[in-house]
Amino acid sequence: MPEQLNLFQGSDTPGPGSPGEVPQPDLDEGTGALDELFRLSARWRGRREFLELLEFIARFPAYSPFNGFLIYLQNPAATHVATGRTWSRKYRRRLKPGARPILILAPMSPVLFVFDLKDTEGYPVAGGALRPPETRDRLSSRIYDATLHNSRIQHIAVREVPTLNSAAERVVRITASVRKNYASLELEATTRYLVLVDAGLSLEEKYACLVLELGRIFCGHLGIDSDAWWVDRKDLDLNRIDLEADAAAFIVCRRRGLAPVSRQRFSDGRDQDRELPPISLNAVFQAASYIEDMGKTLWRKPRKQSRY
Repeated sequence: MPEQLNLFQGSDTPGPGSPGEVPQPDLDEGTGALDELFRLSARWRGRREFLELLEFIARFPAYSPFNGFLIYLQNPAATHVATGRTWSRKYRRRLKPGARPILILAPMSPVLFVFDLKDTEGYPVAGGALRPPETRDRLSSRIYDATLHNSRIQHIAVREVPTLNSAAERVVRITASVRKNYASLELEATTRYLVLVDAGLSLEEKYACLVLELGRIFCGHLGIDSDAWWVDRKDLDLNRIDLEADAAAFIVCRRRGLAPVSRQRFSDGRDQDRELPPISLNAVFQAASYIEDMGKTLWRKPRKQSRY
């Protein structure tokens, strides 16, 4: 298992709950095999190819972004994957002779093998059973409320405010001087980060804005605190910061079925196929996975960062 974790985690990446300062990762030196692969390969460095990669990962909401990436590496034509047992018990389908296994990582076991729909045969699959998430466009209020709750217990205050102008900061790290500027919001003494959301937006748009700013926090763009599981990456240039936060938000929103909202990210991706700067896929995937977990249940205390 440690070897599998090292595949996606550099030596300077802290474990969940690591206290104190951590070294600033240098994207030019590498932050693990995942980021090294992205940096050295030209395969996803164009905006069009990168968007296609994110869209592929978004089609597999039952699997972590890490595992979605592994599926893509092994079979970019995959449409729906499941274990052989799931195909048999849930869909009454069997594996074809010579079916091609796809290896992914799983907690509490070394690896897990899944198979694409095209490598199975048997009873037809009902149309709605494999419906992709982008066919839905509504968000359950329970997901938003859980994300708000779990933000609060991590000392992240979320406040809905009147219409924000385009230049307004939407996420800030709280210091003594910053706290004075937001005295009217009556922030708790333990608040470490503040996220501002436009009160006039729809529930889906509010969630998308919240996800984007949480992505900035968990990608390390605002630095770290004593409870941070993420790496201090506040010195990145603005282009890399925006790209990573947008990528994390795209994955989360699309996997939640919010296609109209997610399209706002990378809206020009297909038309402007310029080369991307070297970003950290590791940071993007970890942030997206963690934000998804925040919307599932109400936590009593901050969770350890999920890796699968």
